[in-house]
Parts: sequence; C-alpha cells; structure tokens
Amino acid sequence: MNSANNHSIIVLGAGMSGLAAASLLSQSGCSPLVLDKARGLGGRMSKRRTEWGPIDHGASFFQARHPLFQKQVDAWLQQGLVFSWSRGFADEGGHRREPGVPCYACGEGMNAVLKDLAQGLDIHTRQKVQRVCVVQDQWQLETEGGETYRTDALLMTAPVPQSLELLNQGKVSLDDSHRSTLASIDYEPCLALMVVTSQKSPLPEDGGLWLSGEPLSWIADQSRKTGSEDANSRLVLHAGPDFSRAHWDEDPGKVTEEILKAADPWLAGERLSVQYHRWRYKTPLKVFPEPCLKAHAKPLLFLAGDGFQRSGVEGAYLSGHAAAQALLS
Repeated sequence: MNSANNHSIIVLGAGMSGLAAASLLSQSGCSPLVLDKARGLGGRMSKRRTEWGPIDHGASFFQARHPLFQKQVDAWLQQGLVFSWSRGFADEGGHRREPGVPCYACGEGMNAVLKDLAQGLDIHTRQKVQRVCVVQDQWQLETEGGETYRTDALLMTAPVPQSLELLNQGKVSLDDSHRSTLASIDYEPCLALMVVTSQKSPLPEDGGLWLSGEPLSWIADQSRKTGSEDANSRLVLHAGPDFSRAHWDEDPGKVTEEILKAADPWLAGERLSVQYHRWRYKTPLKVFPEPCLKAHAKPLLFLAGDGFQRSGVEGAYLSGHAAAQALLS
C-alpha cells in the first residue's frame, strides 16, 4: 500500500462535527486527514449555487446555548463570518419560536464557518468510503474509486446509520449494547426545493417562516436574510418529515409540483429557477446519550456527530470537540 495513505488519525466526514474535531486535533499538534464523499465542505451546512447567488438548502441558521460553542461563534462574529439574523421566527399564527435567542447565519453561505475550521487541514474530497475494516491492528478504509487508507485512530462523523453500514460492511465487532443503541438512532428525512422568483416573497420581514409541518415545515428567503437589494427572492422550502418519507422515492418532478403548490402563498412573480434535493438524514429522532462514543479500543475508533447528545449545528460542533479531546487523552 502507498505509505502516503497511512495516517495516524483519519476523520471521516467534512461537516461541522468532523471539521470541529480535526481543527482541535490540528491545533494540538496532530495531523489528521479528513475524508469526505462530497465535492466540497459542508454536509448539511452546504449551499447550492445559482446564477442569482447561493441558497442554503440545508441548515438556514444555528443557535448557541453552550458556552464553548458561543465562544467559537463570538470569534466568527469578530471575523465577520456570521451575523445575528433574527431572534426567533414566526409561525403561521404569528407566534415566535426560539424567542430572544439569536439565530446566526452566514452572508456568503452557511459553509463559510466550515471553511474557517478547515484552514490548514489536509482534506480529501470526492472520497466515498464504502467499507471500513481492521487489517493488521489498523483501520483500513476502502473507497469507491479504489483508494485504500490506513490509520491507527479513526473518527467517524457521518449520520449514525451510514457509519454503522460502513462498519457492517467490514464485519467490525462492536459492544452489543453500543450496537443496539446506535442501531436505534434514526433520522427525519427532508425533501427540499431551492426556488428563485422574480419578485420579493410575501414572507415576514425577517424572511423566515415556520409552517405546520406537513407538507411544508420551513421557508426561508436567502435574499431577505442577507439584506440583498435584488428584486428577486432566493427561497429554500423544506417539506415536513411525513411528506418527505411518503414521497421519498417518487418522481422528483411530481414531488416538486406538490411542494410548489403548497408554497404558492409565499411565492411571487415568475419562477426563474427550481432545484430539488433530498436530505436523507436531516434531524435525529433520538440521540446517543453521550457527546461521542469510544466504540473500539485497538485500533481506536470514535463515533461523533449530531446524533450524539444533542442535535443541530451546535450539537455537531460539541460532539466533534468532545471526540477530539477524547482522542487526545
């Protein structure tokens, strides 16, 4: 095997959890390798490019309640990477959710903070790992493209079902109680549309609206969020979990029309662009009780992500940070 593909630590996943972990490991003198199957950084904080500007089609905002994450957010605020978009968003009845808690966003797309965490890291994208196994007291990761990586310590930050599938493919043995708990962690799916319209949307002034959940749960106007003076609106529409589950395998064109019909009261003018995306793992329905899990002692394996202790962007950051600390210790 190519010795260049032998690393002391590999982090699988370049979303918030993986990059938070890799950043802390790097600051502590380690040299982790980060692998991700996508073309770029972000995971569920990625953005979709359009000729009218980017649209955050995953997470539209995040909040900070834990002092450790707030410290990181404060640093991003000082750098101008994030801003306080609103203090909660209204639902159809005018009731405000998350009242008084700042909802932070990024002007150039939510993955801006991930690019900040990624500075100086060794990251290999377009590396879709299809099997993880133990070979000669090391972890061996085999990719769809034929690459093979070896490491003494592995941190997996993908959604829990994906991590378990990779371990199952390699016939990796785990503690029965851990495997049972991990196997019970499932996620809500989400069908999302990115819609550009020729006129401003009749959404509330701050540009975010919670809906009943079915068929739509959330609408956000990227143009209004970033204070754009453009005449158009760049909207993300998130379908609710029941609708998304029921229509997951249906024709995208048919599903798109159903979502657009439900969103019609908040669309204005001509539809200049419509794009479709499926988030299989949007929000965990339950989480592992600890911020991370040491799942294997030799070679060393940790699991982390937003399926551990608390969900959301903050939960992913805290889980990655906890896993890096555990690796360092």
